[in-house]
Amino acid sequence: YPSLFSAALDYLPIQGSAVPCERVFSSGKETTTMRRNRINHDLMEALQMLKFSLRSGNILDFTAGMKAEYEANLLEL
Repeated sequence: YPSLFSAALDYLPIQGSAVPCERVFSSGKETTTMRRNRINHDLMEALQMLKFSLRSGNILDFTAGMKAEYEANLLEL
């Protein structure tokens, strides 16, 4: 039964529920309300990332790993 085996390999790994995906859409629904229906895609992505980082307790640090010497070397080039 090679065709049945191939079909089983395709369908069995699928999760029974897509809970993480549903959380993302629910969070997006909270952000996009009737008053905020004109938020562009880039701002929506930034807001969702900010909400996730605040809820998980992580702080967004865009300068992590950047030393003053490294930045000075980049500016000299």
